[in-house]
Amino acid sequence: MSERLTIFLELEKTFFQVFREFKKDIKRILQDDITGAEDTLLHCLSEKNPQTITELSQDFHVSVSHITHVVDQLEKKGLVERKRSVQDKRVVEVYITPLGMKKMETIDRKKRKYFQEKFNNLTTEELVTLLRIFRKLK
Repeated sequence: MSERLTIFLELEKTFFQVFREFKKDIKRILQDDITGAEDTLLHCLSEKNPQTITELSQDFHVSVSHITHVVDQLEKKGLVERKRSVQDKRVVEVYITPLGMKKMETIDRKKRKYFQEKFNNLTTEELVTLLRIFRKLK
């Protein structure tokens, strides 16, 4: 086996171990209060509010029915609301509520603290290198 292939195999194994740990930890941070999909959708709405279900499904590259389900769950929690468009009454838009913004900000603080602690043992130079590598992989 070539050295490069050995490195790829070790990288794959390590990457998935780290990814699983991050996923588990983020789920713990969210505390069954909100799902990862709900958190991501709230962030999307906080950046571009309002959006239609179709726009959201295109942004996330998932089905309209999946977004509808996520929006239903967020609406039950009072984190988003649906309203008819002022320009076209046939169109329903999804808005993040003040409670949704507050929830997102609280979760963001927890995630930021987690990542600061997780990456605390890396130097600034190592963090910059890691970021550069991730950007290159995008």
